[in-house]
Amino acid sequence: MPQVQPRRRRSSTAFAAPSDGGGDRSRRLSPGIRALLGIAPGLLYLAHLTFGANQAVAAQWLTVLLALMLGGALALPGLRVGLFDLKPVWIPAGLFALTIGIAALTLTSLTPGGAHPIWSWAGLPGASTVNRTATLLEIFKLLGLACVFVVGCLAAARGDRARGTVEMVLGLGAAYATVSLLTFLAGAQVATGSRLTGGFLTANSGATVFGVLTVVGAGDLLQRWRRTGGGDLAARLTATATPIAGLLLFTTCLLLTASRMGVLATVVAGGVLLLWDAVETKGRRLPTLAAGGVMLATALVVLANGNDHLLRRMEDAGQDVAGRVDLFGAHWDAFLMSPLFGWGLGTFSDINSYVMRADTYEALWRVRAAHNVYIQWLEEAGVVGAAPMFALIAVIIGVSFWRSSQVRSGKAMMRGLIAANLVVLIHGASDYALQTPSIAAFWAFLLGVQFAFGQSRT
Repeated sequence: MPQVQPRRRRSSTAFAAPSDGGGDRSRRLSPGIRALLGIAPGLLYLAHLTFGANQAVAAQWLTVLLALMLGGALALPGLRVGLFDLKPVWIPAGLFALTIGIAALTLTSLTPGGAHPIWSWAGLPGASTVNRTATLLEIFKLLGLACVFVVGCLAAARGDRARGTVEMVLGLGAAYATVSLLTFLAGAQVATGSRLTGGFLTANSGATVFGVLTVVGAGDLLQRWRRTGGGDLAARLTATATPIAGLLLFTTCLLLTASRMGVLATVVAGGVLLLWDAVETKGRRLPTLAAGGVMLATALVVLANGNDHLLRRMEDAGQDVAGRVDLFGAHWDAFLMSPLFGWGLGTFSDINSYVMRADTYEALWRVRAAHNVYIQWLEEAGVVGAAPMFALIAVIIGVSFWRSSQVRSGKAMMRGLIAANLVVLIHGASDYALQTPSIAAFWAFLLGVQFAFGQSRT
C-alpha cells in the first residue's frame, strides 16, 4: 500500500500570505496587510505634524504608544516567529542593554567620581546625573525607540512585507508631504517664517525627514524602473509615474525648507546611492540617470520660480557658522569637565545654563539642544555611555550593508534605506533633528526595517 506523504505546511504570518517560493510578491499583499504595515509610519507622520511630539508629556505619550504597538505585534504568533529568525540579536541587544544600564547607573552615586556636588548642596540623595527626572525620562524614550525598532524588524522579517513596508512609508510620506506643502502654501504653519517646516517648529527638522524620504524614494524609483523590463521609454515612464511623482514631491519639500545642511546631506546621500547602484548594476546607467535627473530637474524648477531663499541663506552661512562654533566649543568644554559618564541624559538645559558666559550668551541663551548629536551624547552620557550607543548604530547599519547584496528582490530599495542613514548622520552634526522624538522614532523604525530586510529569505 503506497504511503501518503504529509503535506508540507507553508509558513505564514499575521502580516503576509503563506510563502509559495521566490519572486517579488509585494504586489500580492492584501489591502488589510498593507494597512497593518502602515500603522507605525502613519503614527510617526502624525507625530511629525504635531510638532514632532517635542514636549515632555507628548514625548512620553508617544513612547507609550510605541510600546503598545510592539505589544500588539508580539501578540500575533506569526510575527514572533519572524522575530526569532533575526540574526545577530545578542550583539545589538547587549549594546542597547549596556546603554540603558549605564544611564540607569548615573541615577545613583555609584559611578567613578561619585555624586555630583549639586545634590549635597541641595541636601538630597546623591546621583551622577545633575537632573534625575530628565535622565529617567530619556531612559523611557530610549526604551520607546527600542520598541519601534523591533516593530520595524517585525514588519520587514519577510521580503514581501519588507517591500510592502517601504512602499507604505513612501505612500504615507507622500500624504504627509502634501499636507505639509499645502499648509505652507496656505500660510497656515504654526512656525513663523518663510520656510516649510513639515509640522515641526523648525524647518531644519523637516529637512531631515524630507531628505530621508527623497533618498528612500530614489531607491524605490530605481527598483521600479528595473521592474518595468525592456520596454520603450514612454511605457517605462508611465509605469513609474507614481515613484517619480513621489520623488518630485519630496525633493520640492526639501528645497522649500531652505535648510543648507539638510540639502547638502541629502545630496551626499543621494550621490552615494546613485554611485553604489551604478557599480552594483555593472554600468546600467539609465535608471541611475533617471533618478538623478528627477532630483536635479526639481531643484532647477523650484529655484527658477523664485524660491531663492535657500540661496540667500547661503550668503548668511558665515555668521551662522560662527554661532555654531561658539555653541560647540562651550559644550565640548562641558564634555571635558565630565568625560567618562557625562552630566546625565536629558540634562542639556542644565548644562547650557551652567556653561553660559557673557561671551557665549548670544549663542547659548535660546538654544535647547547642542545642534550636534555627537557632542550632546558625549556631554550627557560621557564616553562610557555614548560608546555603546554609537557602536549599536554602527552594528545595525554595518549588518544591513553587509547583507544588502543577499536580498533576492528589492536590492535598490535596500540601498535607498541604507544610504538614507547618511542624511540623519550628516545633518546631525549641525542640527538637533534627532533630539525631536518623532524623528528619532522614525529613524529607529527605518533602522529596524533595513536590519530585517537584509535577512529576509523571500
